[in-house]
Order: sequence, then structure tokens, then C-alpha cells
Amino acid sequence: MYLIYIGLAVVTGLTLAAETALNAQLSALLKSPIIACFVAYTVGTIILFCMTIMIGDFQKIQNLFSAPILPLTGGLFGLIFVMSCIILFPKIGAVETVMLPTLGQILSGMLFETVGWFSLPVINLSISRVGGLFILLVGIYVAIVMPAKVSKQVSMTPIPIKKSAQLLNRIWAFVAGVLCTVQSILNGQLANDVGSSTVSAFWVFFIGFVVLISLRQNSLHKLLIGIKLVPAWLAGTTGALFVTFMSMLILPLGPGLTVSISTLGVMVGAVLVQQFGLFQSVRENISRYQIIGIITMLFGIIIIKML
Repeated sequence: MYLIYIGLAVVTGLTLAAETALNAQLSALLKSPIIACFVAYTVGTIILFCMTIMIGDFQKIQNLFSAPILPLTGGLFGLIFVMSCIILFPKIGAVETVMLPTLGQILSGMLFETVGWFSLPVINLSISRVGGLFILLVGIYVAIVMPAKVSKQVSMTPIPIKKSAQLLNRIWAFVAGVLCTVQSILNGQLANDVGSSTVSAFWVFFIGFVVLISLRQNSLHKLLIGIKLVPAWLAGTTGALFVTFMSMLILPLGPGLTVSISTLGVMVGAVLVQQFGLFQSVRENISRYQIIGIITMLFGIIIIKML
């Protein structure tokens, strides 16, 4: 069963890589990342609502009304993470928008396990865990930053900004990654409280939908335009699967290992999207840095878990 969870964590990362590419495609089609986010959240809400009916969990939606308040707020943390990445992308560049939140997710996941925050089982910090974490972070750096530096096709800072403001943006990106981990933990706890990962994921998307529909840029007219697009349904579906899988995995695997393995899946998925030009993305050959980085990440995860 444990190996199934590990495999599902990799698949979870693959779905996030696909969702990211699909959201980029949808954003280009709708000419607005905010509207694209709104459309994807709407589709995800519809899909998860239908899923709860199909698997027989519809009655468990009423359990949300008796669930603790804190787990119910997970969707807000997730929405802040998504919106932060959208806002920060033109400010700090594509590489740092991926690197810094990922760093925040992994480090916070390890920290929460070590100190037992959010009622998590305590996992003592060992030399092997620290060493594995360091190797994992080196792999992420090699896989993300090195190819961009060599190709010089991705600007590290597209818009000139004062150093003090840029530092705040980078801190913001890191904190956004921490909030993403908090979301996953709270969603996992909510899934346990209501007895359904699908209902938990549905609540996350519903909260995001309510917040996004209140934004001035979004409207029913724009939603009807976006919802007719195939990428909108693909983005909503992959997003719904990602949140559902994370809700299922966070308690049995723990946040540190779940985030680490899913990050490996994200990297593999991103490389596949790039190599084959999936979802109308720019097609580029896999670089040796990406291969080395992914292998290094895998090695780091093995050390964290096995030693």
C-alpha cells in the first residue's frame, strides 16, 4: 500500500505539471491569467461536484458544516498561492517563480513534521534527512536554474525593480510555497474529518470560485466564453485531481515526503511537456542539466526516506 502512495505522489506531480501548462495555454487564449484562473476553478468545482455524486460521497458534503474551522480555510491558502504565482511571474521571472515556492514547500513540509505543527506526527530531524534534503534542493537547482542560465531564454527578472522591492517579492514567493504546504495539510485533515478526499477538494475549489467571481475582472460573460474552450476543462480536471490526490497523500506520507515526491513528478512532467511540446507549449529538447537534476532529486528522496 505504501508503494501505491509513492506512485500516486509521482502521478500527482505529473498532473500539476500538466495543469501548469494548460493554465498557461488558457491564459493566452483568454488574454488574462486572472480570468483563466476563474474559469479553471469553475470547471474544477463542477467536476468535483459531479465526482462526489458518482462515487457516492454526495451526502458527505453535509459533514463540512460540522468540520473544524481551521481545515475549512485550506482553500484560501491555496488560492493565495495560485494568485501569488500569477502576480509574481512578471516581477521575478519564470525560474524564481518555480524555484522559490518549491523551496518554501519542501522546507516547510520538513519543518512542520519536525516540530509537529498542525497535529502532525513528529519525525525527528536526522543527519540523513538533512543530507537528503540538501541533495534534493541541489537537484531542483540543477533542473530549473541551470538550463535557464545556459539557454538564456528565460529572464531571471523581466521587469527592472528596486533591490529592496525585489527582495520582498522573493520572500513573498517563498512564503507562497509555505502556504501551499499549509493548504495541503489542512485539506488532508479536512478529508479525514468529512470522510472524503473528493469532498475536501470540492470545498477547496468552491471557496476559490466564490472569491474569484467577486473580482471585478471576472464576469459571467467571460466565464461562458472560457468554459467553451477544451483547455479550460483539461486545466480544471488536472487541478481537481491534483488537490484530491494531495488530500489523500498528506496524512499517510507526511507533508515533507509528499511534497518532495510530487515535486519530482512535477519536474518529470515539465520535461515531458517541453520535449514533446504538449498543450501547445514551446518544444525544446531535454537538456543534460534537467536529466542530472531529476536523478539527483530522486537520490535525495531515497536518502530522506530509506536511510
